[in-house]
Amino acid sequence: MTQKDYLLQIDSVIANGKFKDNNASLCTHTPPEWYKNAKFGIFIHWGVYSVPGYSNEWYSREMYDKTKPSYRHH
Repeated sequence: MTQKDYLLQIDSVIANGKFKDNNASLCTHTPPEWYKNAKFGIFIHWGVYSVPGYSNEWYSREMYDKTKPSYRHH
């Protein structure tokens, strides 16, 4: 399958899917009961940027910029 065929397949799945890319369509979704009753939720994402453990996710970029604290730290 070529890349073009694959993208056409994705477009077809989206076009024939239950939801469309508008707010009215998305508002028809009913969340599950457990979600409505949930009291607390958290999402944690660990990325490569967390390895140095300093500043922010732009550390690997900012460590080369002499005007940034990440440069002085590195």
